Amino acid sequence: MGLVFILFPSLGANNDGEYKGQVALFMFFMFLAGIDSSISFAEAIITNFVDQYKWNRTGSAAFVCVVGILISLIFCSSFGWVLFDLIDHYISSYIVIGIGLMQVVSVGWLFEKETTAIQSKGHADSIKWMGAIYWPTVVIFAYFANFGFTSNKWIGVLLIVLSTAVSFGVSFKVSGMPLRSWYHEIVLCGVDKVSMSITALSNPGGTRSWWMIPFEAYFGITIKFVTPVILIWLIFENLYQDLMSPYAEQPADMQMYSSIVVLFTIMLIFGPMFACDYPEVFEHNVNLEFDADNQFAKKLRKRYVGMNQVKKLGDALAK
Repeated sequence: MGLVFILFPSLGANNDGEYKGQVALFMFFMFLAGIDSSISFAEAIITNFVDQYKWNRTGSAAFVCVVGILISLIFCSSFGWVLFDLIDHYISSYIVIGIGLMQVVSVGWLFEKETTAIQSKGHADSIKWMGAIYWPTVVIFAYFANFGFTSNKWIGVLLIVLSTAVSFGVSFKVSGMPLRSWYHEIVLCGVDKVSMSITALSNPGGTRSWWMIPFEAYFGITIKFVTPVILIWLIFENLYQDLMSPYAEQPADMQMYSSIVVLFTIMLIFGPMFACDYPEVFEHNVNLEFDADNQFAKKLRKRYVGMNQVKKLGDALAK
């Protein structure tokens, strides 16, 4: 906020107008970016009205834009800039990060969990122990790194890496599965389906290319293990800074007014989670989008079943 709306305009106004042209060009592109962002934000809400209530798209767009304009008028008041800066800070520091955390948890830790756990006791125990070790240690070490030993935060990072490695080791031990099966079915549970549905678009025939394995590993491990650590760390870091000193040294009443918008946003996020009492109805077969992972898992299981049968036959002949 300060960089775009304070520093750059000051740069254009000073130095005898030396950078006026560059600042004007930068502001023009910021204007285009603002229009593009506004369209994407509005379209996200408009699409929900059209899909849920079958409203006319033009009427939905008019309704959303008018309501948005009325709500935004408060930022044109005498204290609008301060309120805007505070709301932007709290939403960026907590709401956006929190939504990102919920997304990676949903994709990496909840999606496909039940269908994987029911396959065997080893699958269920492996998933359970991985989560039971990973999540508490990540939260605890990230908290104490930011609120306890703030001058040596690298210790928290090191402990998180070590605890994640321990969760991997325990999970593999209790699974009783071959390494490759454990990696795809447990470590990449959920994210493997999503990543393979993406890579499968490049080879419609179902064939596999060399680049798919490293991409799927990068995608899956980053979403499931790296990103949650970063987001939780940022939440604690932002919370520590705000508790130590109020943001922008604004008075308490302005902090309170800005928190109303944040609380309202939280209600909009969590309210529908408890209000909706039926699963979302799709007009197409969603499972077909993730069939690439299913086919890969079947081939992997057949391979190990065949290897075990050959081993048993060899042992029988040897006896």
